[in-house]
Amino acid sequence: MDRVKIDLKNCYGIKNLQREFDFRATRAYALYAPNGVMKSSLARTFQDAADEQDSEDRIFPARKTTRTITDEAGDEIDGGRVLVVQPYDEDLGVTEKTSTLLLDPKLKKEYDELLRATAAAREALIAAIKQQSGSKQQMDVEISDAIMQSDAELDTALTRIQREIEEKKEPLFSNVQYDVVFNEKVLLG
Repeated sequence: MDRVKIDLKNCYGIKNLQREFDFRATRAYALYAPNGVMKSSLARTFQDAADEQDSEDRIFPARKTTRTITDEAGDEIDGGRVLVVQPYDEDLGVTEKTSTLLLDPKLKKEYDELLRATAAAREALIAAIKQQSGSKQQMDVEISDAIMQSDAELDTALTRIQREIEEKKEPLFSNVQYDVVFNEKVLLG
């Protein structure tokens, strides 16, 4: 495939976008832009193409959505030929799609091993925290939400906690069970 042409209207906030990507000179394109300029909307639209499902405009659902992604002959590109690289997702861990991005087999193996070791260490830490706290809650979600006000930023929360622990001399409230302080009756009562 030498060229890919996109024509998008009302796709996840993308009002109108036409662009042709020429792959004769380069094998890949990278999009880099500040937040809020529709990178995620473009990724969702291409993911819909990969999944062979219709795109939509969630903010204005009454608007007619069109998505055309064609090759140099004007033929619609098969969804199996589309790969959307998502940011690393700690819940999904290592996947075939993320690891095939590394072409050097030695680096790919090292990368996969590092991700598996990190995921195993994270799981062991959460299990130990759950046991010590005596809590029945999902501690990864609880920690992320308490530190980052979001239930999906565990790694960032742990990095922040590590930095704060390194700055303090003695842990505060280390003997208090989590569910004694944080339970629905206390929060609502």
